[in-house]
Amino acid sequence: MSGIIGWIVGLPIIAAIVWLTYYFWNNDRILDSRIENGDMSLLSSTNYKINEIVKAPAGSRVENVNHYAIPNIEGGYIRQQLPDGSIALIPANSVPSDVRNPVIETDIDKPPLL
Repeated sequence: MSGIIGWIVGLPIIAAIVWLTYYFWNNDRILDSRIENGDMSLLSSTNYKINEIVKAPAGSRVENVNHYAIPNIEGGYIRQQLPDGSIALIPANSVPSDVRNPVIETDIDKPPLL
């Protein structure tokens, strides 16, 4: 007897779960096809809340970011080869360079090193 009561209670619950799963899957499939076809009635539909419309390639996403201006670097870039073999462009003003006076550092008495 308890088996019959279990089936009477269990079958409607299982049927409701199956129906809800199908309902949401089907609505998602229909919405995807309407978006893919560019259905303009989606904009005036009361079933969907639309916050913003973005025209972008498939797979794109919108992220909230803070925009800031990148400072212009005077002097350009210096090309450097990194240890892994890749090439990096380093701002010229970030590379320390000693400014030497060649007249002062040249020793006339010593021959050049070879």
